[in-house]
Amino acid sequence: MSKVAVVTGSNKGIGFALNKELGEKAVKELEAEGLKVAFHQLDIDNQESIDKFAKHLKEKHQGLDLLVNNAAIAYKMADSTPFNEQAKNTIRINFTGTLNLCKALFPLLKSHARVVNVSSRIGMLKIVKDAEFRNKLISESLSVNELAGLMAHFVELARLGKNESLCSSAYGMSKVGEV
Repeated sequence: MSKVAVVTGSNKGIGFALNKELGEKAVKELEAEGLKVAFHQLDIDNQESIDKFAKHLKEKHQGLDLLVNNAAIAYKMADSTPFNEQAKNTIRINFTGTLNLCKALFPLLKSHARVVNVSSRIGMLKIVKDAEFRNKLISESLSVNELAGLMAHFVELARLGKNESLCSSAYGMSKVGEV
């Protein structure tokens, strides 16, 4: 049985640039090795899309060998969208969307499978200014639900305009949550 790899977020940004630049060459090389490349629609911000994708993987491939979570949004510095909206959207897509995808696909991971979460330097823990919040994030006993609660707390602080004491980057906070 062939190996199955999923790379999310290849419709724009880094994923698209890599796919566009390397796509044709990679497809030819993979096909020369007897491998098949297929593309499938997936919106990690839509649970129905996630469920359809998981069903497709299960029915067509009976599992998954590699998951690369690359899908994300990042607002440009000059974007005029209010920060509270940026925070809400960024956490919803980058953190919650990735979490929902993982919940749907982890049962399909084969025993030797690997998962890679693409992040960036801005997603380093040091961007979290509040020591108590940072300590909660690194707690060995932190549950997924508690982590989701911390991300929701950040969004609420952003809604109230009080996020600066915690973190000034919605993208960075979303990546801290992912990692």
